Amino acid sequence: MLKSFAILGCFLLALSIRAQVTFIVDVFPPNTPHSDSLFLSGSINNWVPNNPDFLFQPDSSGRQFLTLPGKQPFEYKITRGAWKRVETNDFGQFINNRHYKGGGKGDTVYLKIQSWDDLPVTPRYGWATITLEKVPKNTPPDASLFAVGAFNDWHPGDPDYQLEELDNGVFQVRIPLLEDTTYYKFTRGSWETIEGRRNGRARINRQFILHEGVSRSITANIESWEDLAGNPINLYTFFLLLAAIQGLLLILAINTLQDNNRAANRILSILLLMLSVALAGRVSTYDRDIFNWIPRLLVLPDFIYFLYAPIFLLYINRLLRTPARNTPGISWWHFVPFLLQAAFYLPLILMHKEEFIAKVVNQEFKPFFAWSGGLALVFNTVYWFLCRRTIQQYERESGDTLAFEPNLEFLRVVMWLKFACLAIWAATYLVGGLGLIMERDLSFITEKTTDTLWVAFALTAFFLGYYTMRQPEIFKLPAPDAPPSEQGQEEEERAASMGEQEMKEIKEQLEQAMDKSQPYRNPGLNLNSLAEMAGTSPHSLSRVINEGYGMNFNDFVNSYRIEEFKRLAQQEDYQNHTLLAIAFIVGFNSKSAFNRSFKKLEDCTPREYLKGVVG
Repeated sequence: MLKSFAILGCFLLALSIRAQVTFIVDVFPPNTPHSDSLFLSGSINNWVPNNPDFLFQPDSSGRQFLTLPGKQPFEYKITRGAWKRVETNDFGQFINNRHYKGGGKGDTVYLKIQSWDDLPVTPRYGWATITLEKVPKNTPPDASLFAVGAFNDWHPGDPDYQLEELDNGVFQVRIPLLEDTTYYKFTRGSWETIEGRRNGRARINRQFILHEGVSRSITANIESWEDLAGNPINLYTFFLLLAAIQGLLLILAINTLQDNNRAANRILSILLLMLSVALAGRVSTYDRDIFNWIPRLLVLPDFIYFLYAPIFLLYINRLLRTPARNTPGISWWHFVPFLLQAAFYLPLILMHKEEFIAKVVNQEFKPFFAWSGGLALVFNTVYWFLCRRTIQQYERESGDTLAFEPNLEFLRVVMWLKFACLAIWAATYLVGGLGLIMERDLSFITEKTTDTLWVAFALTAFFLGYYTMRQPEIFKLPAPDAPPSEQGQEEEERAASMGEQEMKEIKEQLEQAMDKSQPYRNPGLNLNSLAEMAGTSPHSLSRVINEGYGMNFNDFVNSYRIEEFKRLAQQEDYQNHTLLAIAFIVGFNSKSAFNRSFKKLEDCTPREYLKGVVG
């Protein structure tokens, strides 16, 4: 019996020894007074800050340790004998209670004390002096200005970081550099009076990146105050908003045209709706109240990144009526990138509103948006080349039957506009990359190029409006092609077996018709109508032009137009006409088509030619 009690006692003694925890303070601030003692204060001792039973003792290596029963969980902090001498974080700010989970079995907890509430914080990287040289004109004269950042736990009216006005009218404040990158802003004492961008939109946090050779003297200017910015509609946002409204009006216009090309115009309507929604979403984020109400409107314009290009390719195919077997195609897989983008953006859309706003302001989404935009740039560049290839293919095919194709002129303008957008887009990433390489904040440049990109994109709506008014036939149904018949097949076979004498006769009839009736002055001249005037079939006329003149139909007709232009431009009766006016008289329907054809056939510009003739 005695032996059993002895075994039980040893067992209980072992449990009591194991059910304990040892706290070791192995790191504490260098300015900690050597004469001060450390205490553990917590729920285990009713939060008494100087209980002698919870006094840390030095060990042989100079570290402070304290061993306590560790069976029950408790909360605690470390003090130097009073609550005004309690531990704080790196910035000298309040920290939450530490937690011990309990169930100690000889546990050892190592503690790192970062700073003390009653002792000055020594910044890891020293101090920086900010000189504020300019404030908005509408700044209240009695306003107090404050710096706010991670160094003061983003307290917008911290008196320790109030800017001091100097005799020369500038303001100064000194901030600690606790990290190699310091984020900060200026306020007038509250988050409602935070600084904004020139247009009144929410400003991203300022940042100071510390690296070798960088001065710790920072100069800054405040562009506006969010609460005093007034109407968010400026020239830039007005232009985008006007383009968005015009896009919606164009949807009505092109769908109410008589004989409208419904197959193509439905897709164009989708593109215009996407354009209008994206531009409206872009404008809405410039209004502080709207952004705070529906901040996720910020990501709305991004959804055109992977959706606009494949739909535009589909529109080109419908507009040019190109057979699907001869084009890159627009099957469902073209929209897989958009579906992937939607999946990646879904967590942002579902995020709590306050968290979303905070992450936007603190630039935490910046890498995500940068990668998304970069991939979209590559994606849209690939589709630009696919669209260009489709247009060039149609241009080659239509050159044998049409002397002027308004669809091509329209698409060339849109493609050049899209090329400009891609170039500005690429320049934005080039500037941003240089900023990373040089470790400099070039966001003031990338913001300008981004705004320029949206202006260029908005111009699409205005160009569409111009062509809707000037050449509404683009959006109408084309003239129906004659269905194949036995007579047509016979004409094709006859043209293939045409002899030299017959070809010579058709050439004479063609030249006589061109000189006498001047059908080339008709901008809409096509192969069928000219063949009727020459008294032959379209197949025969096409072969005569291709083999007899070494041209396609388009170049053949334009050669007559250019010769007539050269003749009229040198006559006295036309000296008061502009070159473009004369070009329209001889049958050209656009300046670009005229210049391109003249350069191709004469190897110089119209002005260079006339200068050489007159000279």
